[in-house]
Amino acid sequence: MFSPEINANSLLEAFEQRVKLYPSTIPSCVQLGPKNASFTVVIGSAIHGNETGSIPAVISMIDDLSEDLESLNACYFFFLGNTDAIRAGVRFIERDLNRCFHLSDSKSLEGKRSQELASILEKADLFIDYHQTNQPAVFPFFTFAYHEESYCWAAHMRAAEHFVTRDMKVAFSSEGLCGDEWVRNKGKSAVTLELGKAGLSHDAYRTTLASLQRVIGFVETELDHGRRPIPKTPEPELDLHFFEVAAKLPWPGDDAALRPGLENFQSVKRSEELGIIKPGETLTAPMGGFLMFPKYPKRDSEGRLIEAQGGDIVQIIRPLETHPRLLWV
Repeated sequence: MFSPEINANSLLEAFEQRVKLYPSTIPSCVQLGPKNASFTVVIGSAIHGNETGSIPAVISMIDDLSEDLESLNACYFFFLGNTDAIRAGVRFIERDLNRCFHLSDSKSLEGKRSQELASILEKADLFIDYHQTNQPAVFPFFTFAYHEESYCWAAHMRAAEHFVTRDMKVAFSSEGLCGDEWVRNKGKSAVTLELGKAGLSHDAYRTTLASLQRVIGFVETELDHGRRPIPKTPEPELDLHFFEVAAKLPWPGDDAALRPGLENFQSVKRSEELGIIKPGETLTAPMGGFLMFPKYPKRDSEGRLIEAQGGDIVQIIRPLETHPRLLWV
């Protein structure tokens, strides 16, 4: 499905064609397999409208599975999170959809969509949420609160070797609840994979497709043998490398700016210059580690921020020396 000529709008049209063939109970969501299946997998793409990299592989997977629908053992849902934002080429329209899963907002576009998606996510035994970062990443990585079964699924996917994790008691964002958090809070498995920089790329296509093939192949094989699909704990040589957020650098003010070109998982030394707080005042790393989620907000022609900023300008992550299950389970 991937080619250099495709764009977000053509992908959206192609996906909606599949929705017409295999509709679910909500818009922009394909449903395949028996409705009364004993195991349900939900695949999410484009929760943020600029994160379209997984869509070509999702369409390829839908086409592959639809060739022999009668043989499917599990029920599969494939959804696009924010189609209005995809059309506009932006992260979201009114508010971040991936902060709406307290399900208390019934007025904004994203709030309404979160309630639609919740009706599908509540069916999930496994939710795989494909995301991308605003800035480039040295490599793909998992990022979600530690949950034993979810971790085993991530390791089984072999889509990334690095896992940024935390205690489930710690929220990802103070702005609201993410979709994967909502699923794990219900005791089900949910994995978030960051594929790299937002947008279409062959790497994103290849990583997504290979991970879907591994997951779906495993699910179908286990159900064929009458077993509930739960991956085993990975062997040490195939285990993930664990990281945690060690420092969050709050947004220092409207004059703040990171130095150009910082990437996710880029190494940084203690006291290394990261940018400026304001003219004449340097922003430095409080410790060594690796950068995550560096923020470069849009500015006008005179350098003024187009939108007010909050949260963090960048985070620093460091390796965990102890397996997360010994820390938080």
